[in-house]
Amino acid sequence: MGFVREIAIETSEREQILDITDKVQELVTELGLRDGFVCVYVPHTSAAVSIHREIDVADRPKLDEMLEKINPDRQSSRYTKAALVAPTEVLIVKDGKLAMDSDQRVYFYEFDGPQKRRIVVYLTD
Repeated sequence: MGFVREIAIETSEREQILDITDKVQELVTELGLRDGFVCVYVPHTSAAVSIHREIDVADRPKLDEMLEKINPDRQSSRYTKAALVAPTEVLIVKDGKLAMDSDQRVYFYEFDGPQKRRIVVYLTD
């Protein structure tokens, strides 16, 4: 059986990265999901989600610089950046926990803030 939940996010900067790992794990725990899948979807054209190693504050300018360098469209960079990062991630749940490496995190990317955003999460066993 599957469940759809939403996570509300309010960003405070034009471009911002928020760690949402704990919020996703809270949904897994709340629903008592032991083993299954979690799909995290961002239904906004200028926002995205990604799973990767924990971002240190010192590394954030490097990430911004990388996205700027590969961005071919300066007029609508917020949409291009969101498309490059992607709107969806799928995670596996094992024994009630997100099956990720200890230094991996789930990040929400804002490219056109500040905004009130929502993240749609589908959980299933």
